Amino acid sequence: MARAGLKVRSKVLISAVADNIFLMKLAGPEIFEYSGVWPRDPFVPAAKLTAALAAQLAIPVKFEYANGVVGRIFAPAAVSATVLNAHRGILNILQLNLKKTQNVYELQEAGAQGVCKTHYVISEGAKAEHIVVTKSKDLNNCQERVIKDMGLAYLETLHAKSLTGAATYTYIMKAGATGALITEATVRELHQVTPIADMGGVAEMEAKQYLTFVEIEKGPIAPIKADYVARGSLMYEFATEILQTPIQLMRISNAHAQIVEILEHVVANNVAKVHEDAPLKFIELIQVLRVATFENIEAIWAQFRARPAYRRWIVDTIPVVGTPAAVMFIKQKFLAGEITVPETVQILVAAVHMVPADMEIIRLVSTLALHHKVQANPVLREIAMLGYGTMIAKYCAAVPTCPAELLKPIHDRAIEAIAKVDVAEIILLVKVLGNAGHPASLKTIMKILPGFGAAAAALPVRVRVDAVLALRNIARREPKMVQPVALQLFMDKALHPELRMVAAVVLFETKPPVALVSTVATVLKKEKSMQIVSFAYSYIRALTRSTAPDLAPVAAACNVAIRILNPKLDRLSYRYSKAIHFGIFRRPEMAGAAATAFIINDGATLLPRAVVAKARAYLAGAAADVLEVGVRTEGLQEALLKTRALKDLENDRLTKMERVMRAIADWKALPVTHPLASVYIKFFGQEIAFAHFDKALVDRAVELATGAEARTMLKDALMALQAGVAAQVAKPMLVAEVRRIFPTAVGVPMEISLYSAAVAAAAIKVKATITPPLAEPFVAAELLKADIKFDAEATPSIAMETFAVMGVNTALVQAAVMARVKAVTVVPARLAIKADIPKLNFRIEALPVEVPEHIARVRVETVAIARNIENIAAARITPVIPAIAAKQSTISISRSASHARSSEIIHSYSSSEIKPQLRAGTPIHKTICIPVALLGLKGCFELTSSNAAFIKNNPLLNLVGQHSILVAVRPAEGPAIERFEIEVQVGPKAAEKILKEINIIDAASPEGRIIIDKLKKIIEPAVKYSSSSSSSSRRSSISSSSSSSARSTMAVGKAASSSFTSLIRSAWFGSSSILSSSSSSSSSSSSSSISSSSHMTKFLGNAVAPAVVAIVRAVRADHKMLGYQAAAYIDKANLRVQTIIAALAEADNWKMCADGVVLSKHKVMAKVAWGAECQEFAAILKAEAGLLGAHPAARVELEWEKIPAAVTAYAGRLAKYIPHAAMMAGLTMTKAKNGAKQIEVTVAIPTDRTADIIVRLPRMTLSKLALPLPIALPIGADAVIRTIPEDSILAQLHFLYAEATSVQCSMERDMVTTFNNRKYKNEMPNSCYQVLAQDCTKELKFSVLLKKDQLTAQNHINVKIADMDIDLYPPGSAVMVQINGMGVPISNLPYKHPSGAVQIIEKAQGVSLHAPSLGLQDVFIGKDAWRVNVVDWMKGQTCGLCGKADGEIRQEYSTPSGYLTKSPVSFAHSWVLSAESCRDSTECRMKLESVKLEKEIINNGQNSKCYSVEPVLRCLPGCLPLKTMPVTIGYHCLPIDSSTVDLSNIFEKSVDLRETAEAHMACQCHARCA
Repeated sequence: MARAGLKVRSKVLISAVADNIFLMKLAGPEIFEYSGVWPRDPFVPAAKLTAALAAQLAIPVKFEYANGVVGRIFAPAAVSATVLNAHRGILNILQLNLKKTQNVYELQEAGAQGVCKTHYVISEGAKAEHIVVTKSKDLNNCQERVIKDMGLAYLETLHAKSLTGAATYTYIMKAGATGALITEATVRELHQVTPIADMGGVAEMEAKQYLTFVEIEKGPIAPIKADYVARGSLMYEFATEILQTPIQLMRISNAHAQIVEILEHVVANNVAKVHEDAPLKFIELIQVLRVATFENIEAIWAQFRARPAYRRWIVDTIPVVGTPAAVMFIKQKFLAGEITVPETVQILVAAVHMVPADMEIIRLVSTLALHHKVQANPVLREIAMLGYGTMIAKYCAAVPTCPAELLKPIHDRAIEAIAKVDVAEIILLVKVLGNAGHPASLKTIMKILPGFGAAAAALPVRVRVDAVLALRNIARREPKMVQPVALQLFMDKALHPELRMVAAVVLFETKPPVALVSTVATVLKKEKSMQIVSFAYSYIRALTRSTAPDLAPVAAACNVAIRILNPKLDRLSYRYSKAIHFGIFRRPEMAGAAATAFIINDGATLLPRAVVAKARAYLAGAAADVLEVGVRTEGLQEALLKTRALKDLENDRLTKMERVMRAIADWKALPVTHPLASVYIKFFGQEIAFAHFDKALVDRAVELATGAEARTMLKDALMALQAGVAAQVAKPMLVAEVRRIFPTAVGVPMEISLYSAAVAAAAIKVKATITPPLAEPFVAAELLKADIKFDAEATPSIAMETFAVMGVNTALVQAAVMARVKAVTVVPARLAIKADIPKLNFRIEALPVEVPEHIARVRVETVAIARNIENIAAARITPVIPAIAAKQSTISISRSASHARSSEIIHSYSSSEIKPQLRAGTPIHKTICIPVALLGLKGCFELTSSNAAFIKNNPLLNLVGQHSILVAVRPAEGPAIERFEIEVQVGPKAAEKILKEINIIDAASPEGRIIIDKLKKIIEPAVKYSSSSSSSSRRSSISSSSSSSARSTMAVGKAASSSFTSLIRSAWFGSSSILSSSSSSSSSSSSSSISSSSHMTKFLGNAVAPAVVAIVRAVRADHKMLGYQAAAYIDKANLRVQTIIAALAEADNWKMCADGVVLSKHKVMAKVAWGAECQEFAAILKAEAGLLGAHPAARVELEWEKIPAAVTAYAGRLAKYIPHAAMMAGLTMTKAKNGAKQIEVTVAIPTDRTADIIVRLPRMTLSKLALPLPIALPIGADAVIRTIPEDSILAQLHFLYAEATSVQCSMERDMVTTFNNRKYKNEMPNSCYQVLAQDCTKELKFSVLLKKDQLTAQNHINVKIADMDIDLYPPGSAVMVQINGMGVPISNLPYKHPSGAVQIIEKAQGVSLHAPSLGLQDVFIGKDAWRVNVVDWMKGQTCGLCGKADGEIRQEYSTPSGYLTKSPVSFAHSWVLSAESCRDSTECRMKLESVKLEKEIINNGQNSKCYSVEPVLRCLPGCLPLKTMPVTIGYHCLPIDSSTVDLSNIFEKSVDLRETAEAHMACQCHARCA
């Protein structure tokens, strides 16, 4: 294999000048280059470079040297940094820290590469008086490493090192009277790069040095006559190699002229299509601009800013230049108004991530971001401020000691914004601090975190959430600082659940130890919020499966924590918050990927409150969060769905509702949700953009889209298209620039870098023709009456080059191994699109275009390069793998039209013929051509490959070498194709478009039988040839064995599954009275039933015209038809649809026939047959619905008569993975001998939110009982779809959505089932209203009250909604509905409010009220039961006997004051509307009050009296209880000697004990009661 290298040979003279001061001079230096096959080829002298550097090399340098340690170095200014570094490499040999008392020791020693761990071994040599000193430097263990990284700021380094380095020094010394003389010194430094895996091959870089003592000369070295200035220490100093790209060496003598020359080249050669060398030219332009001064860049801008093509190239290039001059140019030109806002946005987005960060760059970005002109533009302000934080993060990644003063302007602004409670400003500044990730920002962020700062209480939840998320980047740098903050937030049960969940995210990103994770698990065991429990448990469970090395300690800790928690938590439904984490990491390749999603909910609504999705990648020992997207939908569903029609009645309605709520003791309203949607995007852990959308913004967008301005823009666009639009666009992009530069012991820098650049170009022409022409004034609806035609032509092309370089890179000389990937693609296209809307005719035509020889070219080559700046033309480039004659083979695939459609032949070919032989010592050259007869084209792929795998078969050596792929599209043999077209005709004119008459064979007719017999003789031999005898025998054996037991009863593992399965076997639809026929067995052949049906054997085209015809064809020069024709026929009378697809070729009888029919209300059937005359293959699909026992159910069955062998083969392979997938999905699987040629899926719906599923496959049965459904199905207990009380389609869809996503509370007799499906017994007090369910926000959109009548003992419901007070009574009452005190007869129902927001209908032996736009989906009252359904967006905002509908079953019994009681009786009583007087009209004679415990107790060692902290129902003064019941409540105790007892705030006191008290349930009052 070839290598590249550099060698310097010289005589070194060292002379003492004074005490500890020496001069060193190089005598006769020579420089050699190497690029060739090692060790065959020799080094070649670089005579011109030696001559050019001779003057500098001849200058002596001065250095301090004492006790074996090199001190400061002095040299004249004429000595360049590159030459001085070469001197440092020689002096580095002299660095020796010898100890007289130890022979083996280690220390941190300074050297050219930095201060690194060095190991010394001193021993006696083989020769007398010789001492051998060996020292080894571990270059991966340095206190201070001299290294320069570019483009690596976003990467996290894993424990596995992809770059390792070490240097060994061997000295042979001879002891003398005055010291030791170094007679010989040898240095060898080795760096290994493992880009793929430890065992996947390594690339090596080696540096060697030999210093041999020759003689002692008497003459001293004379310094030159120049000032010797201090030039630093022994440590390497970076020179111009930072500005020098390693992929090319350029002599830049006149930057302005060279920039102009490159610009003219790229503009001129990337017009119609991209030039293949455009990416390299783009990199060359970047390199020259990096050397250019600010004045050069300004002059270029002044010369070309008025020329659009040149201007675009400059605007695209400037952001990636990354020099202070370029950043200064961006700043000045924006402030001067010379670049537009869109151009500035593009420049800033690119510059933030491509510009290397240093103090000067940060200063420039800071002044730009904080400038008033940028601050005045919201978009620019956001991008610039976020970019400021990103620049600080990049700088701190390179300089860990970066000062906190960099963020002082942001900290000051944040403190000011917090003081003013400026929410928008706080959010932006918090995100800036989050991007920066500096530990000094923790104090500022904590000011807006609850429990740490007083300002948090006044801020919305979303601001505090953003503040917590801003801690993540800080946690990566200082996890120990963030862990206590995140843990405290997570454990604070008073905080909003969303805030606690994001705190858990931050906590786990600090990679907590096992003790901390166990603490979290212990807290979860006692946690009341199921949202928190579900989220944290799912995250812990997901992390246990992580295999990534950075998460290995966390995964181990989570495995311990999962043992502490209850495994039943796995069963929590999707309505609860979840964390999902999937990842794969392959250690042999050191590569992997992970995806994480956080679904955060706080009210069990269908739409979660927030969703965050993140993708993480692992490669070559590094990891990075590539992309993260977060979306919030807080209140958005409510804003879109609730009505605004009653806004005029708002004040009066609220007054009435508040008057009612005063009767509830200590009622506290829930906070109102402010409708808001927001989104943010992070790239490599840095937030690059975010946006907020509220209802006002959405309304404004709709207004603009439907306003006059939008119509004007549409008209102008159409006019421009009719005149013709032509554009030529070129867009360059520097995709990647990743560099690592580090010095070697010899003073020469080594570099590993990756460059990737791409240039896209396109020439586009579009012209429209509209008939008739547009009228004035323009109306968009006129387009629906027009014939519109578009002619479009485009030539998109992309050129991309990627370089991976390893070796020496300086501004003077380069010696490196470079892998280069070059890809060019050109795909011309010309289309004619026609839409004749009145005639319902639509056509797309692909017209012939001039196709290049290759539409895609990819070339990979690995070469060894040696070149110097003085003789660039003599650059030596050697392929790493020497050229060898290639072994050529050509594969041509030629298939007839019928064979091309046969899956059997395709499978046979793909498994046996296409087997690329790439791993061989001999190069490979293969050409594969695949004809596509329909398009009249053939695609040819030419592959050439030569790699180094013959040396050792590992991934790296497989990549090294030369590879090329050429893709060409050429005309196929035969007549030319004029065009390719797709046409669709809908409506009565469809029949006119049929090109080939369709004839369907009737198998029952004599003619049909003759044709089928002939087809069998043709088809059967081909089928036998393409199918193996073993598979045939296997299929026959399966068929014979399954025919006898196709419907035998199978045993499922669990008893529940077994009983369910047997129930299906014995009673499937057997008890259903709604089906026209029942079926207890499905073993009969469906095909025979279809064949026996008279109407299924007829061709519908003989009776009805086609409804739709679609033609896909190629128009040939010989006018022969080629393509496919599809026709759809609809028989409305028989509820039947038939679709026939036929080949247009005259001799081709291939067809596909699809026939579907509705057999009854509950059964449909379809048959699909294809092949010659639709007789080769066939499959039948049946679907039926009905009852399974008492539950509604559906069954879908797929049977096949014959299918292609390829499908069977692939299905067999897939079946191997089904058991594992079933286990992961929680399905029960048993082996069974079901029908060999059928698949059956049965779904039963025992409740509207659960399903029982059984899937029968030929060899196994899968089942799952009580599978939670994401939405509630609109199916009642009687298995009939519920009535939809709406007229319009849109209203019906809205109703169905609200019904499916609503949540229900109900009561049968005295058993209440809450919204959260928790049951308790409610013994109601007589004649007192209880709050059943109401909107508990300050909006009070509705209130549903329940009362038990004392005389009739019947319940009735009162609904306060809109401007109505509605009373609903059970059936049998004299009046069932009263609205505002007026009775409404049943005969007058349905009733609809004038606004349309409220409807009352008679339904299912009761009365039902619907108001979904106001939050109430359904309020139903029947004879012995009632139910209340609230819409999805009201979840978490309700209160009353039915609960909050938030899924928090552990917090169900919440009283009006927010107190959480343990007693359901106390909870129910707390929602009673107390009476103010025994004479009021409600007939309620009770109130809620605190009661005193009748006995004294000893509390905390002293006698105490106790008062209840939960209200108890008691009769009003002057009334006596007729009925009582015990209730267990909490008491707060006070010392018995307390003189006064203040009961005004007793309900807020803590509970000291729980005792039973007496609650009054019915009262009788005296005539003179108060």
